[in-house]
Amino acid sequence: MVPVMPAAAQAGVHDPLLERALRDFDGAAARLSDAIIPQAARRRAAEQLTGLGWPSSRDEHWRYANLRALERIATFAPAPAAADTADVASALELPARLPGFQRLLFIDGVRSGAQVDAAVADRGAWALSAEAAGWAPEQRLGLLGEMFAQDAVVLQITGAAAVEVLFVTSARSSAAVYPRVQLQLAPGSSLTLIERHLGEPAAAPVLVCANVTAELGRGAQLQHYRLQQYGPHVVFNDSLRARLQQQANYRVRQIVIGADSTRTSAEVRLAGRGAALSWQAIAIGRAGQVHDTALKVEHAAPATHVEEVFRGIAEERSRLAFSGHVLIQPGAAGAEARQSLRGLIEGASAEIDLRPRLQIHTDEVSAQHGATTGRLDENLLFYLLSRGIDRRDARALLKWAFLGDVLRAIELPSLREQAERGAAGVLQDVLAVGALP
Repeated sequence: MVPVMPAAAQAGVHDPLLERALRDFDGAAARLSDAIIPQAARRRAAEQLTGLGWPSSRDEHWRYANLRALERIATFAPAPAAADTADVASALELPARLPGFQRLLFIDGVRSGAQVDAAVADRGAWALSAEAAGWAPEQRLGLLGEMFAQDAVVLQITGAAAVEVLFVTSARSSAAVYPRVQLQLAPGSSLTLIERHLGEPAAAPVLVCANVTAELGRGAQLQHYRLQQYGPHVVFNDSLRARLQQQANYRVRQIVIGADSTRTSAEVRLAGRGAALSWQAIAIGRAGQVHDTALKVEHAAPATHVEEVFRGIAEERSRLAFSGHVLIQPGAAGAEARQSLRGLIEGASAEIDLRPRLQIHTDEVSAQHGATTGRLDENLLFYLLSRGIDRRDARALLKWAFLGDVLRAIELPSLREQAERGAAGVLQDVLAVGALP
C-alpha cells in the first residue's frame, strides 16, 4: 500500500508548532486511555490536523485569534495523571455550591471525587462520540483535544437534571490540560449545566484546550452556563459543536473574563423543525488580553430560530473579536435570525472587531443584525454628570449597565451574583463605585 501524504506535507508546509504537537503526541499516546478515545481515533485526529495544517492569521477564520500565544506553550502533552488530586482539591477555594446541583470536579484534566448520581447516566466517552474527530477547519484546535484527552464528562440525560462541572487548572500545572464534555439529551429531557473553568498555574503559560459536544433530541431543553475565569498564565482554546433536533432548545450564557488569550470556536446545527438557539455572551479584556469568538449557526430545517447577543468591553491594550455567521439553507423556510453585537472601547490602544454575517439561501426568512463599536455615550455621561455624579463614577455605572442585558439573562440568582462579582472584579472602577450590593 502506498502511504498517503498529508495535504500540509504535499504543499511543502512545515509548521514548527504542528510538528512539535505531533512529536508530543507520539511521546504521550501510549499512556492515554482507550476508554476515553481509542488510539485509532486519536491517530485519525492527528492525521486530520496534519492535513488541515496549523491555524494561521492568513485564514479569515483565525484572523483575530492570538495564535502567537501558542508559540510560548512548552508542551502540548498533558501531565501523567496524579494520584493526589483529592489532596489538591481539599486545598482549593471553590465557588459555593448551588442548591439542587450535582457537582463534578476535574483537576488538571482528571476527575477528582464522586460521580454523578444514578439519575444521570455517566457512561464511556467514545460511545457518544463516534464522529468526535470531525471538527471543522475553523475548529481545528479541537483536534488537539481528540488527540490528548485524559478524562471526560459524559452525560446521557433521560429526565431532568442539574449538573455543575468545575475544571480547575492547579498552581502545580506545567503541562497542557484537555477538559472534555459530551452531552446526549433524550427526547423531552432537560439539563441545566454549569461549566466553569478556573485556576491559576504558577508557571506560564499553560494551554487549556476544551472540547464540548451536545446532541439534543426532539423537544430537549439545554440551559448551558459557561464561565471562564482563569488566571493570566493560561492560553484557553474552546471548541463546541451542537446538533438540535425538532423543537429542541439550547440556551447558552457565556462569561469570558480570564486567561491571557482565549478562542471560542462554536458550531451549532439546527437540524430539526422549530429548533432554537439563544447565545448570549460577555467578554471583558484588560492589559494585553485577547478574547476571540467565532460562532457559526446553520439553519437546516424550517421554522428554526437563533438569537445572538454579545457585549464586550476592551480596556487598556486588550483586543476582543466576535464573529457571528448565520447560514440559512434552502430547506429552512420560516427561519428567524437576530444578532445584536456591541463593543465598548475603554483603552487608548484597545480594539474590538465585530463581524455579523448572514448567508441566506431561501426567501422566506426573517433576519436582522446590528453591530456597533465605540466609546461611552457622551449624552448619557453628561446626564449623569448633570445629576451630581462625578465623572469616574458615572463612567463606571455606564459600563456596568452596558453588560446588563447578558447578566440579567442568567436565570439562577446565586450564579448571577457570582458572575456579576467576577465581572466587576475585572472592571476595577465598577467594583470601586459599589455597583454591586
